[in-house]
Amino acid sequence: MSTFYFDADADLATISGGRVAILGYGNQGRSQALNLRDNGVDVVVGNIEDGFAETARADGWTVLPIAEAAAQAPVKLILTSDDSQPEVYETAIRPSLKAGDLLSFAHGYNIHFKEIVPPADVDVVMVAPRMLGEGVRATFLEGRGFPSLIAVHQDATGTALARCLGIAKGIGSTKMGVLMSSFEEETIIDLFEEHQPGLYALRAMYEALVEAGCSPEAVMLDLYASGEGVKWAEYGRDLGAFERMKRASQTAQFGHLVWSKQYFDRDATLEGMRKMLSNIKDGSFYRALKAQKQANLRAVDEVMAENDAHEMMRREHRLYQLLGRRPRDPS
Repeated sequence: MSTFYFDADADLATISGGRVAILGYGNQGRSQALNLRDNGVDVVVGNIEDGFAETARADGWTVLPIAEAAAQAPVKLILTSDDSQPEVYETAIRPSLKAGDLLSFAHGYNIHFKEIVPPADVDVVMVAPRMLGEGVRATFLEGRGFPSLIAVHQDATGTALARCLGIAKGIGSTKMGVLMSSFEEETIIDLFEEHQPGLYALRAMYEALVEAGCSPEAVMLDLYASGEGVKWAEYGRDLGAFERMKRASQTAQFGHLVWSKQYFDRDATLEGMRKMLSNIKDGSFYRALKAQKQANLRAVDEVMAENDAHEMMRREHRLYQLLGRRPRDPS
């Protein structure tokens, strides 16, 4: 059984002896900063001058440049975007790093692929919420908490795990429980989940149903646009992936659990997933992504344009206007 840690295993005192810097006030940064503040931790916020800085000031923070905030705190939560972190680290964090400082990441990517290589005399840990940023704040306020993966990459001080758990408790995660993981494992799982071709399967379902004579609007409402899937996902979260089927009708149970198996090629699907994992683990995806970034994500733009031109997207735009989710086009 994997190792979980809870509130009783963590001590806020491990991080409250000095300031904690929140570097990046985006979705995760904002929620984690507010949760830490509510738990009595001395927090300083660093961010560039953008909309997130304005939000931070509205939340009552004095916003400092990232380099200044990093220099003021021995515990540094690096919560800018993954893309920006290598440059932010080199220009704004590394110059003021001191022996015994702690760097905490919310994603293993840049450490695992060595985009960031900290000196050996600092602690390097990960507290990776398995929750969207807004949920980190909402579940904290509700008193429920949220799960996280944690990891220790470098333990220069001998206290890295204790400080990592202190951060996890401060942001509200040990209330539900944090799981000991690794930077590599978190990166592999996260990238693998982002490789799933679910959007293309959804589009194929749309095409099949429309070809069968169903109206595009009815199809989209049933597949995703009504929001019914949100409740279904909540059942999966609270009850379990298959256990939630006990909440479904007998027709749905027979369709999902029995009849659908004839259309699912387990061996072919598993082989495809193994190939995806291999491409993650051997660095193929990392190298391809890095090349695309250097090309200004041209492939992403091309596929976005292709998807925007699809009939489903045009129909979706009009449906969402009718539902009041998007402004109507100028007449």
